[in-house]
Amino acid sequence: CGSAEYMAPEVVEAFNEEASIYDKRCDLWSLGVILYIMLSGYPPFVGRCGSDCGWDRGEACPACQNMLFVSIQEGKYEFPDKDWAHISSGAKDLISKLLLQDAKKRLSAAQVLQHPWVQGCAPDNTLPTPSILQRNSSAKDLTSFAAEAIAMNRQLMEQEEEQQIADCSVACPTVVKASSGSMHLSPPSDSMLARRRQQGKSFSSKHSTSSYCQ
Repeated sequence: CGSAEYMAPEVVEAFNEEASIYDKRCDLWSLGVILYIMLSGYPPFVGRCGSDCGWDRGEACPACQNMLFVSIQEGKYEFPDKDWAHISSGAKDLISKLLLQDAKKRLSAAQVLQHPWVQGCAPDNTLPTPSILQRNSSAKDLTSFAAEAIAMNRQLMEQEEEQQIADCSVACPTVVKASSGSMHLSPPSDSMLARRRQQGKSFSSKHSTSSYCQ
């Protein structure tokens, strides 16, 4: 399962039954979201209805979820100076090449690993991200967040290996088909997962199972 905040536009379309397939390039969008959060402390796309609905505390809110999905599908995000002035242009460039609406234009896993920002030396300055995460009203769980980043790194390495194999043989496109199973959306932190799942059972009919064509 994955958090709604990390979903790529094509995954949102599949979730809303506006489309039926997407491929592994959706993972590169999710990587862009993770990098954005790592450097700023908050996600690039949000959904808040304005009322005390409990969404920020991990509770289900159809209005907030729909607003989040609209934000993701529009794909509009910013790098506010107050949080991004000290972030390198290389980091912003990498994020901008991952958060592209057209999945075909996103960097591949191999290209991400070869990007100058990934290959270069890390600066000495310390980012304030951990403290921002701790005081953020959405209360991202740092342990869970680190696990997400590690899992994404592992996925990148696996995709690079698969690409090397694909370069040596003709393979069919890898796609994910949405069916009538269950695709679970988890909230910003693990501590909120049980509550939102408990209260969001009404959405289970829209959930879909993902299967890969090798």
